[in-house]
Amino acid sequence: MAQGWLERRGEGRWWRGAHGVRAGWRVAMYLLITVALVFLCAVLIPRGFLLRLAPGGRLTPGFVTLNELLLLLPVGAASCIMTRLEGRPFHSIGLGGARKFTWLMRGIAAGLLLLAVITMLVYATGHARIIWGGLGPGGVIGFGIAWAAASLLTGLAEELALRGYLLQALTRGLGFWPALILTTLLFGILHTGNAGESVIGIISTMGGGAILALGVRGSGALWWSIGLHGAWDYSENFLSGAPDSGQICAGTLLRTTPLGAPALSGGVTGPEGSLLALAVLAVTLALAWRRFVPGKI
Repeated sequence: MAQGWLERRGEGRWWRGAHGVRAGWRVAMYLLITVALVFLCAVLIPRGFLLRLAPGGRLTPGFVTLNELLLLLPVGAASCIMTRLEGRPFHSIGLGGARKFTWLMRGIAAGLLLLAVITMLVYATGHARIIWGGLGPGGVIGFGIAWAAASLLTGLAEELALRGYLLQALTRGLGFWPALILTTLLFGILHTGNAGESVIGIISTMGGGAILALGVRGSGALWWSIGLHGAWDYSENFLSGAPDSGQICAGTLLRTTPLGAPALSGGVTGPEGSLLALAVLAVTLALAWRRFVPGKI
């Protein structure tokens, strides 16, 4: 592919350098396009319509699916525009690479295991009550498939938004480690808008963001991180039916209710709001570091 406009050199200019338009301006362009398109989607699809897909304030697969599409479409468009301007194929933002399905399944397995360990620790210490969610066989199959699709879409949309083009552009300008820190902080900041979020929950979210970024570095693509992110949401929302930042999901396999001190139960935040989750994520971060960061930093 021919050299893109953003790659044309312009030594000495305040917005161009030896490798074309400077990384900071690329990041600003990407964020501006994304925010503008998200705002446009919000105008075209009023919040009231979205809320009708969440009767009684409970999250449904339909609500989550549409909500994530309203992020995925702007992010995908912004990423497409930026890669086009750079003269690169769209899949270069982390959607290429070898063994895509293998990496995706590994991520899914890691996400299911991670949330299962956290949930079982909270339950074993007496800080949660777990009961059957009340679904019949048809409901288990129907909601199981619907939540799987919604959760995988969540992983794709949010990983593409933060650890796709954005992580790449920051890495080119600042190096991987500053890029990891900035995208991890942004991941945490974006979760502060959730009504039931807590300080522990935000720290857990940022820990998860660091693990996901390491996965992108180690695997060379987004597939492992998409799988882990989606499986985490699926396990929390459908399999365990735990609170999700103050919201309860409809159509769940089990129903997990927090008991006792919120610092250990997670309270309305959900499992990631527990200190037990922080401990598990710290161990997971160390394992991800060992797996994905061989040799020197």
